[in-house]
Amino acid sequence: MKAITVWQPWAQLLAEGKKHDETRSWATKYRGPILIHAAAKDPLFGICRMTDEAWEKALLSFGLYEEFNRFKRFPTGAIIGAAILTDCKLIDQAYHDFTRNLCPEEFLYGDFTVGRYAWRLEQPVLFKNPIPTAGKQRLWEYNGELEEVPQYGKEEK
Repeated sequence: MKAITVWQPWAQLLAEGKKHDETRSWATKYRGPILIHAAAKDPLFGICRMTDEAWEKALLSFGLYEEFNRFKRFPTGAIIGAAILTDCKLIDQAYHDFTRNLCPEEFLYGDFTVGRYAWRLEQPVLFKNPIPTAGKQRLWEYNGELEEVPQYGKEEK
């Protein structure tokens, strides 16, 4: 199954359906099921790249604004969920402006610079038990076993 490695906390935002566009510098023609792999990097590495406003929104979306010291909750070095990759759009000025003005939280969670690509992920599934595995760059193939077939759009029980 195809997989994409994403730094935390963005991987968690994708798997929980709080972020819908994964922005990349490159396009893909692939459409279909995709596993969300959380990179092995410490979540602080990603958080340091977020604006203060984005970090505050992320904490609020997880219901953890008051519980700042909870980075251990973010699994790393593991497949944490899945989604359906439905589209890959070149970010032009219109898409940039649309996202900034009408989807401000989404805009905070990605790099919507004109010329990049927005990978649209729908029907996310957050796995109850992350699957430890090494990630890779670009789109990669996961050949290991999944405990159960993801029921897209539902959190695994």
